[in-house]
Amino acid sequence: MAQYEIKDPDGQIHRIEAVNHVLDSNGLTLYASGSAVVAIFPKFAWMRQVQAVVADPATSTDTGSTNAGETTTSGEVVAPAATGE
Repeated sequence: MAQYEIKDPDGQIHRIEAVNHVLDSNGLTLYASGSAVVAIFPKFAWMRQVQAVVADPATSTDTGSTNAGETTTSGEVVAPAATGE
């Protein structure tokens, strides 16, 4: 499966996993395995294919510490703490 990012006319970005995509007179259609339709975008601003990030099995259960002292697993994304600067 590949990951796609699609920006709709309202400016919202959608991230969707699909096997294939087709761009025709109906718009953009994303398909999963077995030709099942995942999403249809009759109108969109842009589309790009994003490389999937595969976690290393040796580090997937490792934990780390953020500057705020919070513990996170390697699969989580943490926004930086607001410093008021």
